[in-house]
Amino acid sequence: MPVKKVVHIKAAPAQAALSPAQKKFNNLIKKIDAQKQLLAEWQEMFERCQRDAVEKLAPLKQSMKEQQTAMVQLLDRQFTSNKFTRIQQEKLTHIIVELCEELLCSDDNAELKTMYNKYTQSDYDTEAEEEQDMTTEFMKSMFEKEFGIALDDDDIDLQNPQATAERLTAKVKQQEAEAEAAAAAHSQRKKSAKQLAKEAREAKEAANVSKSIQAVYRQLITALHPDREQDPVERERKTELMQQVTVAYSNKDLLKLLELQLAVEQIDQSKLSSLSAERLKHYNKILSDQLAELQDEVLFKENEIRMMLQLSPFKPLSPNRLATLLKHDIQTLRAALKGIQNDLQVFQDVKNLKAWLKNFRLPEPEFEFDPFLDEFPPFR
Repeated sequence: MPVKKVVHIKAAPAQAALSPAQKKFNNLIKKIDAQKQLLAEWQEMFERCQRDAVEKLAPLKQSMKEQQTAMVQLLDRQFTSNKFTRIQQEKLTHIIVELCEELLCSDDNAELKTMYNKYTQSDYDTEAEEEQDMTTEFMKSMFEKEFGIALDDDDIDLQNPQATAERLTAKVKQQEAEAEAAAAAHSQRKKSAKQLAKEAREAKEAANVSKSIQAVYRQLITALHPDREQDPVERERKTELMQQVTVAYSNKDLLKLLELQLAVEQIDQSKLSSLSAERLKHYNKILSDQLAELQDEVLFKENEIRMMLQLSPFKPLSPNRLATLLKHDIQTLRAALKGIQNDLQVFQDVKNLKAWLKNFRLPEPEFEFDPFLDEFPPFR
């Protein structure tokens, strides 16, 4: 594989130091390279997470659900068939209800609902519907207050966070577009000669920026057009390079286009170092926009992975850290699975179950959180 030639401006022999614009160019190139590398790492990690989720985590989670369901059934049989003290009954009830709640979060199991209702003297479906309605209303109120938008009840789907996020994004963008259109219409009616002149300058500047990247593109396609090449091997090479040029131009990837120019020797270090101030200004604008888009892509991919693995949005994350977390989750689940399989064997004997319950401690009552009060439990 040929070594990639680095796009970088060096001070010319007669030049004491780089100008601010040249320094900015080099800095933008460095940051874009770093973001491209980070995006590639996130993409690789995303594919790895998807693969491990299907091949490793999913089978372990399914086995754990099966073992937990078996544990609920075993504890229910023991509770029904044997005598327990009041405190032992409380502990067994707590464990059975907690397991049912955990399992019902991901599996609409009629047997588990019946078990939950038996030990809570309530109705799971009614409780779940009330809780979902309350949470949905809270989320709707919070998003409306945060983003200043009006939402319908159907816009919030707690079972599908990604779809909810997409609908919220669409509504926010729609509102922003409407606000911009209204502001533009209002501004258009009251524009002064000075404002109109400024808009004309900005439009001209945008056109010049676009022409700068078009110029690089045209130089490349002129040199690389495969139909003008007689040698089959060289024609294949140019065809591949042309595909890269086309993709880079469609993405407004100036850095990639400049790298291709270096690769085909259309430009060299002296040409880079002698770019005119005007051309450099246009290049820096293109590179700044490209960097911003890459940063958004990286953030989107990171959030996509957080959502897929249900990770906190506040926890620091990197591709390497994610690999560590994923490995730890798999190891933890395997250990937990081994532990519950052992407990299922041990608890077949009611004497062992009673001995274990003796050391089991009921948790302290949890903080009752009212979503309509501005009070939150402390972070743990």
